[in-house]
Amino acid sequence: MMPGYGKVDAVLRSLNGATEISKEIRDANFILERLEMKQQLTDLAGYISVAKMELSLLQHSIEEKDQQLLRQAEALAYKGNIKRRGDGYYRTADNRPYGQPYCSYCWEHDQQLIHLHNRVLSNDIRICPHCKNEYQNARTPYIEADLLAV
Repeated sequence: MMPGYGKVDAVLRSLNGATEISKEIRDANFILERLEMKQQLTDLAGYISVAKMELSLLQHSIEEKDQQLLRQAEALAYKGNIKRRGDGYYRTADNRPYGQPYCSYCWEHDQQLIHLHNRVLSNDIRICPHCKNEYQNARTPYIEADLLAV
């Protein structure tokens, strides 16, 4: 997103400009030269268009923040139930890791739980689909949950 765009003050500036033009038209008792009226309406449409664009950018910014808050809430919910083993993070049961490994970089950097995947045509390497970091399969194994009972 471009700096300075998608801000509330930019929306307000556009709406204030539209309001001023509306007042000018109203104060002229709607009696304006055709060319002048056309210019005023063009300016009014421009201000409204800018306001719509700014609101769209603001909506996008709000959606990004909502996603960030959801990730942080998920990270807080899982923080006590995630444990590092080898090069990956795992969910835990009775403080013992199990299941598919999560990317240690994504968890430590962004608190995102991203499962590692086997690299195509190689069972020795796991890769994070998000950050593209690679891990040795031996250091990020799948841990069966039923082994926890042993």
